[in-house]
Amino acid sequence: MSKLSKMRDIFHKIINPFILFLVKLKITPNMVTTSSLFFLGITIYFIFKQNLILAAIFMILTSVIDSLDGALAKKVGSTKFGDFYDAFIDRWVEVSVFYALSLAYPLLYHLCFLALVFSLMTSYVAARAEVWTIGVKIKYVGSIGSRAGRLITLITAMLFNQLYIGLILIIIFASITMVARTAVVVKTLRKKI
Repeated sequence: MSKLSKMRDIFHKIINPFILFLVKLKITPNMVTTSSLFFLGITIYFIFKQNLILAAIFMILTSVIDSLDGALAKKVGSTKFGDFYDAFIDRWVEVSVFYALSLAYPLLYHLCFLALVFSLMTSYVAARAEVWTIGVKIKYVGSIGSRAGRLITLITAMLFNQLYIGLILIIIFASITMVARTAVVVKTLRKKI
């Protein structure tokens, strides 16, 4: 089990009482997903103010909300629309943050662009793998280039005011993960033929 998986399990144990509270209030996963946009807006505001510490804090809140909707969906059941909506908002958050960073820090524009491209491609490979390999379970090796790993890297870079290094790491980790995931998909598809 990877460190990210262990951290995720610990997080889910901690938030379980809150999830049960949301269930009692009849809060849906889609409501929780939508609320993450509020914290995203505050994150972007602080990025434009070049206050990376506050931006990182609200990015953490945005990420926690994203985890809550998934945990809540596991409790009450997910829908195809909910799965789509969650993935759509996840991508929207990434695009918005990288775009805001590129505008607030113009010298990092190209790095923001590359980090966004590799982040989206990593997610794209995973999403398309589900479509292409219907009925076949794809097992990915845990990687820091996954969405959770990219978020942790970006938040850490923001907290330590090291955007340049953080963006470089995201590009490297996401590109390695993209290639590794692609290799797993290709190998799985060849077995299917």
